[in-house]
Amino acid sequence: MLKKDLAMADENIMIDWEYSGKPDALMGNGATRWERVLVYMASFLGMALFTISYLNQTWDWEWWAYLIAGVIAADIFGGVVANALNTCKRFYHAPLKENETGLTRRLKNPYFFSFLHVYPLLVALFYPPGNWMYGILWYAALLISTVTLLRVPLYLQRPTAFLIISLAITANYYAIEPVSGFEWLVPMLFIKIIYGHLVREEPYRPK
Repeated sequence: MLKKDLAMADENIMIDWEYSGKPDALMGNGATRWERVLVYMASFLGMALFTISYLNQTWDWEWWAYLIAGVIAADIFGGVVANALNTCKRFYHAPLKENETGLTRRLKNPYFFSFLHVYPLLVALFYPPGNWMYGILWYAALLISTVTLLRVPLYLQRPTAFLIISLAITANYYAIEPVSGFEWLVPMLFIKIIYGHLVREEPYRPK
């Protein structure tokens, strides 16, 4: 019975590693309308969080600090969802194509992609109490975690990713005090990069 149910569930989807057209490094080539809607909703949620906080003056920040925080949140909230899209899994884990040059080629390098996510350093720079150790430790942890995960055999990468994320969440609560207003940053950043971006999974496509 279970085998029959699984077959019925799979009859309208297929695993497909092929894509074509102009490279889409944001959501991957061929994202459906609903896939895009989910990403935009998540990004909007991140920006809305700090828009509401600004209106309520939740933290003693200048207006530009709320704006920067909103942009960071929009990218990370949206990125958590975008990196889980089948189109992103297909785009970033498929071999390079001839038309993927310049920045696109660099973005498909997982080490470079992780290197770009300097958000812990930005938070340490712009937000009180200006704790550089916070920024340096978490940025280094992200890069070390990237290198570690990519050296693990493929069949162990997903559970290893969740182990790393669990350790990051625990340390964020009990070892390295988060910057006020950014308690969410480390957990979501590690979910976005360590699991969402780095772990290769089968990309499904509706038939």
